[in-house]
Amino acid sequence: MKIFGDFEFDEKAMQLRREGNSTSVPGQCLELLALMLEHPGELITRQEIRSTLWPDSNVDFDHSLDVLVNRLRIALGDSSKQARYIQTIPKKGYRFIERVGVKPSGNGASSRVRWTRTLGRYAAVAVLAALLALLLARTRYDKFVPHRGAPASTLGR
Repeated sequence: MKIFGDFEFDEKAMQLRREGNSTSVPGQCLELLALMLEHPGELITRQEIRSTLWPDSNVDFDHSLDVLVNRLRIALGDSSKQARYIQTIPKKGYRFIERVGVKPSGNGASSRVRWTRTLGRYAAVAVLAALLALLLARTRYDKFVPHRGAPASTLGR
């Protein structure tokens, strides 16, 4: 998961969240965002974007890309005049300028919790088994070993 500003972007689910709330963004905008977040701070040329988002298409590329970037900026609350996230490099491409961090996925923590719970269950079963073994041994022991003060002659009967 990538984090920047008030946003979190889950690249597996292709979902953008702002302060924990899901943000409605069209599919190709999310693809463009994913491409930019893979290379923060680097120039992504218009040709790279075209080959990634429209590989075999005959759309009016320049207009489509301009519309797409504008929609993404609106979703991010960004503007071309005072860019916080997407910087335009005229006639060349775009650069994602906000610092991007990586938030560890919850899988590591949840697997650790599952492992701890499993270990706790095994430990509880082991303790119960040990207690049962002690109780069983105690009853068997009392049967074969005389109590203090009991006559020794009662052993063989």
